[in-house]
Amino acid sequence: MIPLASPTLFLYGPPATGKSTCARNLAVALGKTAIDLDTLVEQRVGMTIPEYVAKAGGEAFRDAETETLRALCDERPDAVVALGGGTLLRPQNRAMAEACGPIVCIVTPPEVLAKRVERKAGSRPFSKDAAALRKTLEERREHYASFPLRVELTGDPSPQEVWPRVLMAFGRYRVAGMAAPYTVTVAPNAFAELPRTLAKLEPTPKQLLLVGDSNTMPLYKEKVFAALGREIPAFEIPAGEEHKTLATVERIWGAMLAAGMERGALVIALGGGVVGDLTGFAASAWLRGIRWLNLPTTLLAMVDAGVGGKTGADLPAGKNLIGAFHPPCAVLSDTETLATLPERELRCGLAETLKHAVIGDPGLMEMLGAFAAKRGDIDFLTRLVIRSVGVKVRTIQEDPFEKTGRRAALNLGHTVGHAVEAASRFTVAHGEAVAIGTVAAARISERLGLAKPGLAETLAQALANLGLPTEIPAGLDPAELRQYLSHDKKKADGRVRFALPKAIGDVQTGCIVPEEVLNGILAGQRP
Repeated sequence: MIPLASPTLFLYGPPATGKSTCARNLAVALGKTAIDLDTLVEQRVGMTIPEYVAKAGGEAFRDAETETLRALCDERPDAVVALGGGTLLRPQNRAMAEACGPIVCIVTPPEVLAKRVERKAGSRPFSKDAAALRKTLEERREHYASFPLRVELTGDPSPQEVWPRVLMAFGRYRVAGMAAPYTVTVAPNAFAELPRTLAKLEPTPKQLLLVGDSNTMPLYKEKVFAALGREIPAFEIPAGEEHKTLATVERIWGAMLAAGMERGALVIALGGGVVGDLTGFAASAWLRGIRWLNLPTTLLAMVDAGVGGKTGADLPAGKNLIGAFHPPCAVLSDTETLATLPERELRCGLAETLKHAVIGDPGLMEMLGAFAAKRGDIDFLTRLVIRSVGVKVRTIQEDPFEKTGRRAALNLGHTVGHAVEAASRFTVAHGEAVAIGTVAAARISERLGLAKPGLAETLAQALANLGLPTEIPAGLDPAELRQYLSHDKKKADGRVRFALPKAIGDVQTGCIVPEEVLNGILAGQRP
């Protein structure tokens, strides 16, 4: 079971794995403190660990290690903690650490560890040389294999190659580049982290307002109140894309006024992409900008709409034509909410996940292939969200405000998709429209010679296997679709720019599509 959200994160694994270096890198990436448990033990006993083991014996060292770990867990620091290679051999130590925070076990090839040990022979009391290390690894093989959160390394990767993979295993991200950095946490029961998240904000918000819709408020309002330990003012908006309007934003402003929200206040969005977009946009303009915190409850919002800082509302002429870059102060994705998500909504989120696979993580395609057998497995869905969010966070940080074009890759499938949504009067859901738009983009790419023939069919088959549509509905008028495309927010110099897939894992942005090619695709022509 993936553990609850926690401020304390533990790194574990065999000696010479590089846990201390990884902890320092992770601490920088997450804005946390790096702690090395061995260093704390040495401070406690007043000498180096090899010296103490030689003087007092291995059991005395383990006793000191246990007491040091107990003190650390009592403190529950906001830190990344590198554990010793045998710290969790004692059952009581493992129980303490697991109750305090998630543990990721890093597994490095034995031959790599042996070389590292030989370079610093004698510095590790229980693995003095390669032979001693091999004995240790064999004795602890089942022990290390018993940790569910694992990062399996191959070769001899550099520290800069290791820590991003560990970050993904933890399900924590820190997004920088758009105003103040903010954290994204993905975990079952992530809502439990609300009090700690609010306590870390400066200044601490004295006024809170919860905004949800007619779907999410009945399901999760009380869970949010329980996490906070009190009730707060709450405002419910109607559910559905058709309510993603300025009129709804005005109603949220009315709720903010009634709650007496001042500049230091915080509004909390509880729901899918529509709730997050509208609440964030309302916060961006209230008193010229107040803070907001996002609690996405749909798969689509967790992997895409809820992360990134784009907020806005629709106009009759098109989607998201009005809005602002206004990042949340934190995102807490509680994957337990996915258990109540209707099947159609869940599949809509899978479309965005597949989009992220095409943008930058071909391995996600393999995970999606296992979805049918894992539908009700919250741990599997949590890992799916974590991996998908990783693609979005990397893309955002490369181009926070869409200045270089890299972030535009996230629009893959959305240009045609938004037109399909609007022309269908939103009877085609957003994720369904993105699936249709992704296949359309691949067909355009094939026709322009950017992608090899067969890419569109590969994506169409993968989406169909997930229960998603892949063709523009026959009843939609190509001329009306073209009209909605003409109002797309990604226009520049009067022309719409497309994100087109060249291969799985490679998307080209800023593409201008000839009118005859675009019109043919909208009319249902194949490459």
